[in-house]
Amino acid sequence: MKFLSKAILTAAAMAGAFLYGTEKLPARQKPLPVSEFYRNFEKVATEKDMGPNFGRRVYLGTAGTKEHYNSLTLGWGACGYLWGKPVAIVYIRENRFSYRYFEANPVFVLSWYPEKHMKAVYKIFGGKSGRDTDKEKLAGFTPVETPDGGVTYLEADKVVICRKVLRQPVPGKFLPKELHERLGRDGFIHIQYTGEVLSVWRHK
Repeated sequence: MKFLSKAILTAAAMAGAFLYGTEKLPARQKPLPVSEFYRNFEKVATEKDMGPNFGRRVYLGTAGTKEHYNSLTLGWGACGYLWGKPVAIVYIRENRFSYRYFEANPVFVLSWYPEKHMKAVYKIFGGKSGRDTDKEKLAGFTPVETPDGGVTYLEADKVVICRKVLRQPVPGKFLPKELHERLGRDGFIHIQYTGEVLSVWRHK
């Protein structure tokens, strides 16, 4: 038990060092409390409402805590069942600023948006870096805490909360040749995160 506790503390310290390092993290808007999440979203059946979202449109992935979090636009993804549990799978390149947040935190949140917000999802969250941009403020999005410790935005029409169960690098040869040639020149690879789906929510 002592060994396990020490291992957990060591892992937490390493995660904190990776996330914070010597680079100053940008200021983020303080999310609204989780009570506002419950006021605006209702829980839905996972097996009916999770899968159809993937592949239809881009979405946001958010990881971090209410003190430090970051979001990025995602296009690839999948869902299914692993060891009897519903899971969602996402892919993030190592050079993305959000990568450190996904590495350091056990929970990540996926969110989909109505058409009126898609320009911000594409151009702001997808086209600018959280290193030097307050993307939430620029997009006019309202951050809110979610159950299980994550962060998302009140503007979402669907939210999927996940807990990491698997993290693995994606070999370059896994990608189609033309895609690897375009994305692999800088030496960075994609990391696959598989998360157990804890809950699915839709805007009331």
